[in-house]
Amino acid sequence: MASKKLDLENLSEESRHVIDLIKSKKHFLLSGGAGSGKTYSLVEVLKAVVSDSPSLNIGCITYTNAAVNEIEDRISHDNLYVSTIHDFLWGNIKCFQSEIKETLVELINDPEQTKIKHPENEVVSQYFFDDCDSIQYKEYLKLAKGIISHDEVIVLASKMFEKYEKLCLITKDKYPFIFVDEYQDTDPLVIEILLEHLEKSTKENVVGFFGDAMQSIYDGSVGNLDKYTKTETPKVIEVFKKQNRRNPLKIINLANQLRVDGLIQEPSRDRTAPNMDEDGNVKQGLVEFLYSSNDSLDSVRQHLGWEFDNNELVKELNLTHSLIADKANFPELMRIYDKDKI
Repeated sequence: MASKKLDLENLSEESRHVIDLIKSKKHFLLSGGAGSGKTYSLVEVLKAVVSDSPSLNIGCITYTNAAVNEIEDRISHDNLYVSTIHDFLWGNIKCFQSEIKETLVELINDPEQTKIKHPENEVVSQYFFDDCDSIQYKEYLKLAKGIISHDEVIVLASKMFEKYEKLCLITKDKYPFIFVDEYQDTDPLVIEILLEHLEKSTKENVVGFFGDAMQSIYDGSVGNLDKYTKTETPKVIEVFKKQNRRNPLKIINLANQLRVDGLIQEPSRDRTAPNMDEDGNVKQGLVEFLYSSNDSLDSVRQHLGWEFDNNELVKELNLTHSLIADKANFPELMRIYDKDKI
């Protein structure tokens, strides 16, 4: 496939800045609040890199399979590999079975390591996995049978990238570009792999992050990259995506008062953005804070008077599984799930 010249004029200002950083071999972070179009920018950057370097592999990793599908719906290319974080890590280490077995034994016997342990908390011998043809990654954990799951993959990969410089070289050689969507929900060990362990190899690559530190929702996630961006010589260059395409002006102003990371959003200058009216002016919107002394939302719905039965006009966000389970009429199933994690 022939390489086409990039049309930078058609890219957003932030994406052009990111492309300049990529060409300079600089790691970057594109920070943007809710409604700023971060995924749109990610796709813009992916298309630009594919156009400029069509023969080079790009690894694009994100947190959920739903996010993988969303990105794949917007862009596809033979050398673009979109996957979850866990699948990406496993894909890079799974062929090194002897090193995997050796590292797992080391982790099981490490008294300071708590994620991967023998079911009876026993110390195991170096031959513990000899009866297993190979270590497998599945949806469940059966360590004695050589089956690991999500949490174990991250710990195992972190240790292997820390131990084996050649693994770092192979990964950087395979993926000159690695982009992380919704980075704020990523395990800190993954960030260490990408920004510290891979540095053991002198081969060049670019790691880019897209997300919003203020939208971190998972306990134990990295949250922000301040230790890499807010230093005298930052390892990661932060680019702020200030324009908001989705929200009306009053929502933008409220969000700016809540943020503490220095990102100040402004309405989009695109007259076709969803938050613009027919005359090309930003919609004003409405902000109300309502308080209820009970858990029922019926009185709130009555007060607002919105058409909650019309999901084309009204979107209602429930932030917990228990609320969703109750509304979807399977509260008993949710209770059983919460009681027995196995």
